[in-house]
Amino acid sequence: MCLLLAACAQKAPHPRQVLTREGLNTSDDPLLLAELADLETAATLAPSSRNGAVRTWASGDRVSLSLRHGVLVASRGLGHDLMSADVGNTLDMLDGQTSGYYERFHTYLDGEYQTLYRTFRCKRSGARAERIVIFDRPQDTTRIEEHCVSPGLKLTNIYWRGPDGFLWKTRQWVSPGAGYLTTERLIR
Repeated sequence: MCLLLAACAQKAPHPRQVLTREGLNTSDDPLLLAELADLETAATLAPSSRNGAVRTWASGDRVSLSLRHGVLVASRGLGHDLMSADVGNTLDMLDGQTSGYYERFHTYLDGEYQTLYRTFRCKRSGARAERIVIFDRPQDTTRIEEHCVSPGLKLTNIYWRGPDGFLWKTRQWVSPGAGYLTTERLIR
């Protein structure tokens, strides 16, 4: 089975077509489902490394996502990667420590490998209880939206946070070329 987030030579089945809760229950190893709708691709990823609070998840071909407490801080191998993101204010917002507006900072590489910096002005928008189901397993969460603007771009990140602060599901902006990344923790 192709576990790529990038295009495969032969179209692999979507992980939702092959994974089952019964199969997932046979493993204790953490597992993440990542989907990029704009690139029409999805994959399962396993932890590959940790650097402090940042855990890197990788597919079989080493496409990777780095998450800080579930919030995307970098990607590699997508072709439209987020080189880095300062998400400290977002994490504070998720913990209820920030009210009002705050900033996020993202870096990208352009076609000539020059670093591009993008600053977003963000604000939390509501928090409501929502039960989600991840492969037949219900999770009680609080759905929190983060609305961000930058010149020429408006985006909305969504986080489904468990009562203990664990992010079970997210929908986060990666880049103009990759669009939104949806992640679901299949095995905690």
